[in-house]
Amino acid sequence: MHERSHVVIGAGPVGRAVALQLADQPDSFVVVIDRSHSALAVAQRLLGNLANVRFDVSLGPSALSVQARSLIMATSWRDSRVLVGKLLHQTHEAGLHTPIICVGRPSPGDLDILRVPPNGPPVVLGAGLEPGLVESLVSLVAAEIKDIESIVTHCGGIPRIPEPPLNYALAFGRRLPIEQRLAFARIDGQAVTRNRFESVSQLFVDGVGLLEAYDDAMVSSTAAGAHPSIPTLRQLTVRWPGFADGVRMLHRLGLLSDEEIEIGSARLQVKEVTEALLSRRNPNDDGDQVVLDIAIEDRQGRVGRWTCILRSELQERGISSMAIATAVPVATAVECVTRQQLRGPIHPSKAALADVAAMALEQLRRSRIAVLAERATGLLETSTILGAGHAKTKDTTRGERTSKPGTADLPQGAGILSSGFAGSP
Repeated sequence: MHERSHVVIGAGPVGRAVALQLADQPDSFVVVIDRSHSALAVAQRLLGNLANVRFDVSLGPSALSVQARSLIMATSWRDSRVLVGKLLHQTHEAGLHTPIICVGRPSPGDLDILRVPPNGPPVVLGAGLEPGLVESLVSLVAAEIKDIESIVTHCGGIPRIPEPPLNYALAFGRRLPIEQRLAFARIDGQAVTRNRFESVSQLFVDGVGLLEAYDDAMVSSTAAGAHPSIPTLRQLTVRWPGFADGVRMLHRLGLLSDEEIEIGSARLQVKEVTEALLSRRNPNDDGDQVVLDIAIEDRQGRVGRWTCILRSELQERGISSMAIATAVPVATAVECVTRQQLRGPIHPSKAALADVAAMALEQLRRSRIAVLAERATGLLETSTILGAGHAKTKDTTRGERTSKPGTADLPQGAGILSSGFAGSP
């Protein structure tokens, strides 16, 4: 491994996108690690012509911590939590401060979080799209605009075309986002919990269509202590209409239970069989898109809204919109944490990470890997980060403001498309 390489653990769609993003930085070397030979083979096929990217099945913990510029867990929290603990102990004992960046969502009250030493190596506990970029955007808005009464965000990766029966496709990861768990929110100054999929509302997004939304994405650290002066703070996940009803029906029918059944010589949980039948590993030929929407209201009743649609320009190369929207804030989190020399556990809503959103949006606006369509109104129209002045061109046929691609280097044959949007459903 090249000295002081970024180490990306996980060669799936997000890990590949993170590697691509980091490899584009000056004097950057990246090592992608995965125990799955098939996952590494796909990564090598997509990124193998980049001279500053290497691939390996495993590297010893000593080599990881001593030589790494950063350690990026491009996996779910469930898959990375034990390794995070081991690497954290090792780096702390060695007096190193190698940043550990976790993409996955930590479980509330996870003991591994509580064991992170406050003055030890920095551990970012959620650095992707959400948790990560969304919380950083909220911090930016809260710092820019005073006397905010409420901030409500909507965020989600969805297929360009709804796909029955759930109108959803698994863009990355191994499990559908359908497990029952508590969702967090702050409403009128009170921290509240409700069942996931319990309270479904609607959201219309120009250029996409009518979506449904439900409290789902807020992590417990944000609900408990982030921006206490804002009475109402909510983070909603968006899906195509029908998703929440479909999941609730599966639960009522017992198709997502932990009960084990025999299939041939194997014993499987009912929910494992259901998920295997419903999971689609790749979006259809139309690809996926990411919707991000922030709505605010101040104490004088004035409102503002910023809406962004992100679509990958590398869909044909196997890099989805969701993977890009996750990878770019991960790479900027590495830079932010290193530059500020942060220490200890870093929750995504921490004010020190507000720079991540500004940096990530700027990179996306001038990148050739994705196209953004943005619109800001009301109070957010004058925001230095989200304001309409950031829009570079205007698609007059759709009334959308669309950022121009820049000139970042990409793998040969990446299949760069035009900067305009294809017709939406």
